[in-house]
Amino acid sequence: MKKNLTYIKRFAALLLCFVMICVCLLPIAANAEEKEKTVRVGWYDAPVSMIDQYGRRSGHAYEYQAKLAAYTGWNYEYVEDSWPNLLQMLIDGEIDMLSDVSYTEERSENMLFPHLPMGEEDYYIFISPDNKDYIPDDYSYFDGKKVGANKGSLQEKMYQDWEKSNNIESELFEATCSEDESFEMVRKGELDAFVSIDGYGAADITVPVVKIGSSDYYFAINKDRPDLLEDLNAAMSRIMDENPYYNQDMKKKYISTSGANLFLSSTEKEWLSGHGKIRIGYQDNNLPFCAEDKKTGELTGALKDYLDDASKCFENAELVFEPVAYPCAADLIQALENGEVDCMFPSNLSTSDVEALNIVLTPSIISSEIYAVVRKPNQNTFLQQAVNHAAVIEGDPNYKAVMMDHFPNWKWDGYPDTQSCLKAVADKEADCFLISNYYYNKLAKQIEKLNLTALATGEILDYYIAVVEGNTELYSILTRTTNIVSKANINAALSYYSAEEAKPTLIDFIQDNPAVAIAVVVVIAAFVLIIVTQHRIIRAKKEVEKSNHKVESLNKLVYVDALTSLHNKGGFDESLQQIQKRLDDGEQFDFAIVMLDCNDLKPINDQYGHDKGDIYLQTSSQLVCRVYKNSPVFRIGGDEFAVILQNEDFQNRNELIERFKKSEAEICASAENEWDKVDMAIGMAEYDPQEYDSVDNVLHHADINMYENKRAVKKARSKS
Repeated sequence: MKKNLTYIKRFAALLLCFVMICVCLLPIAANAEEKEKTVRVGWYDAPVSMIDQYGRRSGHAYEYQAKLAAYTGWNYEYVEDSWPNLLQMLIDGEIDMLSDVSYTEERSENMLFPHLPMGEEDYYIFISPDNKDYIPDDYSYFDGKKVGANKGSLQEKMYQDWEKSNNIESELFEATCSEDESFEMVRKGELDAFVSIDGYGAADITVPVVKIGSSDYYFAINKDRPDLLEDLNAAMSRIMDENPYYNQDMKKKYISTSGANLFLSSTEKEWLSGHGKIRIGYQDNNLPFCAEDKKTGELTGALKDYLDDASKCFENAELVFEPVAYPCAADLIQALENGEVDCMFPSNLSTSDVEALNIVLTPSIISSEIYAVVRKPNQNTFLQQAVNHAAVIEGDPNYKAVMMDHFPNWKWDGYPDTQSCLKAVADKEADCFLISNYYYNKLAKQIEKLNLTALATGEILDYYIAVVEGNTELYSILTRTTNIVSKANINAALSYYSAEEAKPTLIDFIQDNPAVAIAVVVVIAAFVLIIVTQHRIIRAKKEVEKSNHKVESLNKLVYVDALTSLHNKGGFDESLQQIQKRLDDGEQFDFAIVMLDCNDLKPINDQYGHDKGDIYLQTSSQLVCRVYKNSPVFRIGGDEFAVILQNEDFQNRNELIERFKKSEAEICASAENEWDKVDMAIGMAEYDPQEYDSVDNVLHHADINMYENKRAVKKARSKS
């Protein structure tokens, strides 16, 4: 009995241990299961959820969901359909979560809503841009029209309320298809209008004309998944603690601000008709932003590109601008006050400053980063100092505004011009001189010669158009253009004009290459000596041969680019001269010039370092050589390349461009790093004796075509 009792006790002890272990492991297993929740998410084609050309998911909701997963541990299973169908699937329990759902009492009975919204959206009536019958501000246009809206959506109800409040009777079409299909119905004329969210659609298919309301929108949860709602509330609270402006940042990133409609109002059109040309004053010698072209007397710089786009951005009117150059910012402000111009650019003044001057500012049309030019020995300690002494251009109110807005604790002294400011820093009269990052290329050589360097301050400088207070219609028109004109196009223009400013002059070349300059002088002197001293012709010939041998040795160095091993600008110029000579001699032959320019080299240099920028240039040059293997390839600038096509490559010129673009896309798709990609603008011009009278004309048109390609790509990317 004792022995049996001992066995029973041991068995009971083992059983108790087993039970305790199970009890301890259950929370761990439950916690592991909790972290591995799979959430069925509705996926529909819209700016909040997109799939790009490489098959990658992106968009407002997609990025937000990834952020939520970082705090919840959720795994997502995507279920694709149209938004109306997905809403019903959420109610029926076929999916667990759906984005972009506005709150209503009726919906709250069928689904769960978190405490915080994922954003705020505006609702617009969209029509075709080809619609010539619509009159802005005349809502009676929609009487009897067929207007679509997503079935069961909040915008459907908002439209019905808006319709009643404006005494309109239209035919409502309840859509159950995708947004893209609905917008296509507008394009085809099957619908007269469609009600949707700002940022949807495309400008070539539909344009927003009337805002009918706005509301918060949420991630909605299936009613049978309160566990997900608890996770969602906790995660969204942590996201808001991390960044209170997260929702606004997401909207700015993914939802375009197309709410400013593309039609001028009747009062705006009336003002424009009575006023005529819009006179805009600008600051001269201010590239890459604006300057007067000394050859033509016309405006050049990023402002020119902006005004070109703005003049054609409205569907029912064309703007005509008359640019007027002024030497400095003070003269600009005076001209605006005197009524010599209707508006001025640029202005960096604060709100307080403009109020005192009785002017108002449009939203910014350009933004740039503020660089501080400092002495090289101070570059590691400069940004750590609480107070610095800056040199500013005297009499320029924009500089003082920058100091007061961004560096209020610093001291500053005025100097006559940019050169004086740089010298003041070099001579230790000042600690720094503040410039836009777009000015750096223009001043790089001077900065280097003075043993200075430029540091990014992290502060952003905005450039505005200023209008006299009270000129309401002009202000409204210009403000609309800032919402419509592509920021990507303007940034591309800034990069282009910055590069133009940085191109070396003959004096720069001589200063940087004194040995080459001396060699050229020696050669010229040798030829003069031959002509003058005929009696020493034999000796002179020997000297010429000796000089030519030296020049040939120098050419091997001068005409080869050290980084890419390609022919450089000197070799390119020599080749163009030879082609021009053949044309001048009457020879007839075919050739074309291809110009290529690396996109975004500067961001790579700034973010990853110049060594990675060099890899980017080398990878790009290798692809150019691989595609144009039968033609000479040249590196003619920091990020610019050129190819001269003849014979076989000329015959296959169009095919080679397509091959280049395809290879470029393949490299980008497989590249692990930004600097391993190839992203180049490309343009080509073919020699036609009926159209071009010189090689320089062919080169010029190839350059124009390349920059047109660059702007087109930037514009396409901004839309996507």
